[in-house]
Amino acid sequence: MLNRLTGLLTLIAALLFGGAATAQDVTQRPIAGFPHAVLYTVGDQPKPVVVILHGADGNDEASTRFGPILARMGYAAVGLPYYSPNWGEYGPPPKFPDLPGSFIDIRVDQIAELREALRGMPGADVERFGLFGASKGAEFALIAGSRYPWIDSIVAYAPTDVVWEGWGLEMVEAEGTRSSFSFGGQPLPFTPYRGFVEGLLAGPAADLRAIHENGRADHPDKAAAARIPVENYPGALLLIAGGKDAQWNSAQAVREIFTDRAAAGLQTETAVYPDAGHDLVGDGGWRQVERSGGTPQADAAARADAWPKVVAFMARTLN
Repeated sequence: MLNRLTGLLTLIAALLFGGAATAQDVTQRPIAGFPHAVLYTVGDQPKPVVVILHGADGNDEASTRFGPILARMGYAAVGLPYYSPNWGEYGPPPKFPDLPGSFIDIRVDQIAELREALRGMPGADVERFGLFGASKGAEFALIAGSRYPWIDSIVAYAPTDVVWEGWGLEMVEAEGTRSSFSFGGQPLPFTPYRGFVEGLLAGPAADLRAIHENGRADHPDKAAAARIPVENYPGALLLIAGGKDAQWNSAQAVREIFTDRAAAGLQTETAVYPDAGHDLVGDGGWRQVERSGGTPQADAAARADAWPKVVAFMARTLN
């Protein structure tokens, strides 16, 4: 039943924005000034822009996966790789050496530059502008939304309510000193971790949620300064989280964001799944994901329930 509903909503969205499409219809265009960024469209009729913001995995897997899907739903989908992990001799070589290899001071204001680069490109209507982010991509999206009132719609999977410390090979000897994000050339206030280096050494055994939560508990003043001012974002917002998220407490973040926006008279749509984990992007299906939390079955059920909500939300807020 859920799969049939997903298909129906996808078809409705496609019809609203110019008709259904096949795999052969998706056009991919590079975006000047943004290495490895791709604009995915079906036809050249102007359509709402949706920028895909990946999580901590970096590179372009989220872009190549969801760009064609969103394009076939009737959007000008933009894959924006902005980080390509580089751990030197301790990891594989970076896929994109010309992108930042550490998640440090990632420029949020590149979103405004991207919007200008898209202006006039075939199929892109930058006056209707949405963000689609997960995990660190959700953090990125919420920061951007709090600074750019022309962002109309945000879908944020597994979000956070604060900016977090950055990471990278250089942080092994500089723990607690750098931010994940910057704006206007200045690093944003951030919440430090507790036990980042120990977590690196522990590998898959590291408790990522504890690293975040203990850092917040150790530094309440810094966490308060690092709060993302979501009440400054006037647009539409959909938050999706799992109660057993093993990477950070995204369900609590949803509650904090909802409360802060409600106090400002702003509406926020939420979908929180108590038994699900971190890996909730997509339209269902079982998959095994390291460090998600919950169970693969609970995650799959949450995805199957959330995806029709995402499709309907985007159609309603970007049409």
